[in-house]
Amino acid sequence: MNGDDLLNIGAFASATGLTIPALRHYDEIGLIRPARVDPGTGYRRYRRDQIDGARLVCGLRAMGVPVDEVRAVVGRPAEHVRPALDSHRERLVAQLREVSQRIAAVDELIERGTAVPVPQDVRPVQIRVPVADVPKAAAFYTAAFDVVFNESISSLQFGTYRSDRFFLITLDEHGPEAAHGGVRFGLLVADLEAAHHRAVEAGGAVVAPPADYAWKPRTSAVRDPDGNIIDLTQG
Repeated sequence: MNGDDLLNIGAFASATGLTIPALRHYDEIGLIRPARVDPGTGYRRYRRDQIDGARLVCGLRAMGVPVDEVRAVVGRPAEHVRPALDSHRERLVAQLREVSQRIAAVDELIERGTAVPVPQDVRPVQIRVPVADVPKAAAFYTAAFDVVFNESISSLQFGTYRSDRFFLITLDEHGPEAAHGGVRFGLLVADLEAAHHRAVEAGGAVVAPPADYAWKPRTSAVRDPDGNIIDLTQG
């Protein structure tokens, strides 16, 4: 291919949706290398068969996919892109849950006034739940109950710190034997039937189906994949 068949950086930017500064940066980090760089002027030129790959980079980066994950799929068969998108979607959903909790905390402050509430001197804020595999357990709980998993502290987080709703369920990895010594705890849910169904669909086992009692609200119970029992109570 002679030089006349190559696109200059401006034309390549127009064809791919990437900016010229972005193309220069992606050259520097080895993500999109130009087909030729003029040794005298430093001008970059690209082949036309690089356009599709560059457009993929543009689309993935526009969605916020990290550069390292983009690098792992560019130039590979299309079936390698889907896992990267699935992983990024899970990350975005987790971020959305966290932002939703922060919005709820802001709404609570607006309703009560701008002064930050003073927490009680002593109140429970954490339980530790034994699991065999933290990522798998986190996937179950986020799918079943739409809660935030804070990976940095290996915890399902309810509410924001220093708010009345703040509580942590910490997933404590103990290996395969964890399933034999689980714990039992309760969650208050807005829609018992829906929460129970989601927990079972996510991989939980029915311990007790939704039922009414004379002495307490409607409840049910499910067992998570690690053997821990979750009592669900209609809020």
